[in-house]
Amino acid sequence: MWPFRKRDGAAEQLMQEAIRVARASVDGQQIVAQGGGGGVETRWRGASRMLRSMASWIPGLGSPRRDFNRGERRMLVARSRDAMRNHLVARAAITRLRTNVVGTGLVCRAQVDHGALGLTEEQADDLNGRLDRLWSLYADDPRECDAEATLNHYQLQALVLVSSLVGGDVLVATPDKERPGCIFSTRLQLIESDRVGNPNNGLDQTNLVDGVEFDDLGAPVAYHVCTGYPGEHLAGKPLVWERLSAFGAHTGRRRVLHVLSDKERPGQKRGAPYLAPVLEPLQKLERYSSAELMAAVISAMFTVFIKKGSEFQSGNLPMTALSDEQPGGDDTSDGELSLGEGAVVDLGVGEEPVVANPGRPNAQFDPFFTAVVKEIGAALELPMEELLLHYSSSYSAARAAMLQAWRFYSLRRWWLACDFCQPSRELLIDEAVARGMIDLPGYSDPAKRKAYCQAIWIGPARGAIDELKEANAAGKRIEIGVSNETLETAAMTGEPWQQVFRQRVREVELRRANNLQPLPKGGLENPPDPTPQEE
Repeated sequence: MWPFRKRDGAAEQLMQEAIRVARASVDGQQIVAQGGGGGVETRWRGASRMLRSMASWIPGLGSPRRDFNRGERRMLVARSRDAMRNHLVARAAITRLRTNVVGTGLVCRAQVDHGALGLTEEQADDLNGRLDRLWSLYADDPRECDAEATLNHYQLQALVLVSSLVGGDVLVATPDKERPGCIFSTRLQLIESDRVGNPNNGLDQTNLVDGVEFDDLGAPVAYHVCTGYPGEHLAGKPLVWERLSAFGAHTGRRRVLHVLSDKERPGQKRGAPYLAPVLEPLQKLERYSSAELMAAVISAMFTVFIKKGSEFQSGNLPMTALSDEQPGGDDTSDGELSLGEGAVVDLGVGEEPVVANPGRPNAQFDPFFTAVVKEIGAALELPMEELLLHYSSSYSAARAAMLQAWRFYSLRRWWLACDFCQPSRELLIDEAVARGMIDLPGYSDPAKRKAYCQAIWIGPARGAIDELKEANAAGKRIEIGVSNETLETAAMTGEPWQQVFRQRVREVELRRANNLQPLPKGGLENPPDPTPQEE
């Protein structure tokens, strides 16, 4: 009956669906078009299989493991890394996040919960100072925190962020390794996502998906890590998979930190690269930009062609003319012709150049390029002005773009602090207590441990387009009671208000001690009484 039945199964399925819909009835009435007509057989136009715009869009439903399988994830990671290396817009997006989210590093300031610990504010301030000094000893020295003894903690923050964005996720193991001259033994070892996988590249199991082993509730139990990169064999070093426990068996202490770029579905075990949704338009935009650039370069070349007539064959020209001619022109060694900047090319007898005007630079290139970058920026939550660092509009529009971008930066900063910074700091405090370097009564109690480990992470300041307007607005917010000096100081300078205040007090006292206190506006500090004027 249907001639395409054996050749096109999808077409047969659509035809059978159309026949079923045509014959179906609800309460004795045949189904009619919903939502204002247009031949839609469903109440939701997005669920229609009859509309021409929707007929070929029939995705399947699958689990997080099936919808994000190992083969697709590896291809996304490979393309994301290539885009990071070679695509200008892709690299701009990643580096923009690294600079604004981490910058010079998220600085930790201890904020113990003195109410839960039964401490006064003065005692809490003293304890915060001691905890901060311990953290500085660890975070500032690459040999203390980095397993490779190369980067300090603030540089590791940037590397963790970039690795998770490009690779989808990154593991941070915490081996205990003593080193001569070091105070602590807790090291942070970064493991790229390529090395995490099922042992011997085996199939997924009910409790093992792409190298992540989990329990009945879905909580991670262990991670399977290859000693090298799969597919890269080194002489004398066979590849084996090691099982790294996620938590300590007796203490429950974190042993592996799993930093994901994004987790979009419950039950998802591995993260997707940050650039995954925009890889296709990025590739097309890069090819288009390269083609336009090459066309502009070619059109900018000015080449003079010398056409030789038949008199060169008959030898009627004097020998001086032939001897004065510069041999070679812009010919290559194999006799082929090429364009060049101001080149002079000799053509053979009967050869005539044909000039094709490429019409470059293209006047429509910039509007089209900007439109595509806007779509890419919307998907990446980065306004076009922030992505390209091109603030050509008004002050209000530029500030709105910067504020919108900083909402996204603040979210990523909080996510990095939760997944990497705070857990690594808690590991350090655990070791400091175990070594007796600091006395924290009741630290074994989980509730008191959380109270001792509380801290805030302060990153680089947001900056301002007009600092005077921003400062006046900050003062007004403090004046009307909707903000405080701690929040405004952290937002404008990136430093804690307590540190700024103490330093300011020392500066004022030093000025007064040396009679350098600036005079108030309008005159002397203690102006003399005015002399009464005579009538």
